[in-house]
Amino acid sequence: MFSSRGSFGVNRVNNQIVIQARMSSTRLPGKTMMELAGRLVIDHVVSRCRAAFGVDRVVVAVPDAQIDDRLFQWCVENDIACVRGSTEDVLSRYIKALDAYPCRTMIRITADCPLVDPGMIDALLALHAAMGNDYTSNVSPPNFPKGFDIEVVCADVLRRVDAIAVQPLHREHVTSYIREFPDEFKTFGMSYGLEMPDIRLTLDRTEDYQMLQKVFEQLVQLQPLCSMYEILAFLHEHPEILAINSAGVPFELPAGFLLSR
Repeated sequence: MFSSRGSFGVNRVNNQIVIQARMSSTRLPGKTMMELAGRLVIDHVVSRCRAAFGVDRVVVAVPDAQIDDRLFQWCVENDIACVRGSTEDVLSRYIKALDAYPCRTMIRITADCPLVDPGMIDALLALHAAMGNDYTSNVSPPNFPKGFDIEVVCADVLRRVDAIAVQPLHREHVTSYIREFPDEFKTFGMSYGLEMPDIRLTLDRTEDYQMLQKVFEQLVQLQPLCSMYEILAFLHEHPEILAINSAGVPFELPAGFLLSR
């Protein structure tokens, strides 16, 4: 297990984000260390996660493969809490993060979401606590735009999943066991009033990167913590940017949406 200098120690916190990040993406290798508006993708993800009011700590979970050394070194140089573990068994990497940095509630974020919404993180945390859930997310039903995925899970529940999940799919996708067997847990999925699962604000392909460059240059540099609603309003005003990676996707906002942001 590795941790950054200036370690946060083993103090247990209430709410902790763990960001899974790697350099070995097959479709867009090295994407976490690409630049958007002069800053690295991983820097944007960490900064937006830290901006959530209800979050006590942010940890990055990096594979222990040589290709990921540069990513780990960035965490060290920037005093970001970090652990390293298996490339394929991502669930075990999350358990390493919980061992090194204990918490009561863990929020799972992936590093291909440089526009993750701090306000949405807070909303899901509040919903999770108010309902007394084991697992709360905005990924099912899948009607939010891609790139805003947030999953909240009790740390002891994730440890229970680690003890019983043996299928490679469940180990790789961390929380998929919970979603596959919801009767074993108290779960809730936040739904969005609009159906936008084909709007891509995630970073997975070259076209995504080209589109996100425009969003960051024209919007995020001016409003660093812009919300999902502000981003959607921006895309409504600039359909040519949305078309870069979502050509042909219908994009209609309801009357009053632009006035209410």
